[in-house]
Formats: sequence, structure tokens, C-alpha cells
Amino acid sequence: MEENVTTIELPKKRPTFLTVICILSFIGSGAGLIFWAYTFFTFENAYPKQVEQFTEAVEMMEDAGNDSGYLYNSAVNKLVELEAMSNNLGMITGAYGLFALLSLIGVFMMFKLMKNGFYLYTFANLFGLLIPLALIDFNAMLTNTMIGGGFSILFIIMYAVNLKHMK
Repeated sequence: MEENVTTIELPKKRPTFLTVICILSFIGSGAGLIFWAYTFFTFENAYPKQVEQFTEAVEMMEDAGNDSGYLYNSAVNKLVELEAMSNNLGMITGAYGLFALLSLIGVFMMFKLMKNGFYLYTFANLFGLLIPLALIDFNAMLTNTMIGGGFSILFIIMYAVNLKHMK
């Protein structure tokens, strides 16, 4: 007597931790995509007012003798960033938007338990860190890039831990 046994493979269940970090990444990457699109369309109107506000802030700090320190350097670096953005608005917002979109696609793929999403997400987030350093100003953007890089690396590590659940 020969038994005919059919095995049915159930789809893999996504771990809760992976679901949580995917949702957080959907929110972060989606917000980034919206932010850079918004920046592209509103920058021309907001630019003069922002430059005026930061210039006044720098002048007030200099007049008060506070022309060093974190706040002063942040204001000066923001002026450098605004100048670079005004010169290369399309390239900078386009690059940020592209990497936010690639990151979003990578997260969606990982949500569907596709391992290639991890590599796309990693690529998008690591190369996305180079945009402010290469297109704006290395010294002016270094602190912000290090903070963003810390979060990117943290999420890449959390996704790497979950690679065993992806195919």
C-alpha cells in the first residue's frame, strides 16, 4: 500500500519586528519623498525669507559676541546649504527624491519578504548620505549627515538581522 502524500507549503509569516521596522521605514521614506517634492515646488518662495532670517540670526550672534559655538555654526551652515540649494535645486531635490523612492521600493520588497529589497534599501540609504556631502558642502553638512547616517546604519542592521526570514 502506497500512500500518496501531498505537502503544502504555507507562506512564510513575516516576523512582527520586521513588520514594525518596515512600517517605520514606510513612514520615513514616504515623508522624505513628500518633503523633497514639497521643497522643490516651494523653495523659490521660501528662500529669500529663510536667508533673511538666518542672516539676521548670525548678525545678532556676532553683535552679542557669540560668533562661535553650535548655534552660530548651525546658522552659518544653514546659509551655506540654502545657497547650494538655490544653485542646484533640481539636482539636489531630484537626487534626494530618487533615493527616497528607491528606499521606499526596497522597504516594500522586504515587507513582501524579498531579500533583494534589503540590498536596494542599503544602496539607497548609504548613497543617499553622500548627496549633502557631494552636492551641498562637506563641512556644512557633516554633522547632519552623521546623525542621518546613524539612523540609516541602525535600520540596515535591524533589516540584516531579519534577512534569514527573506528569500
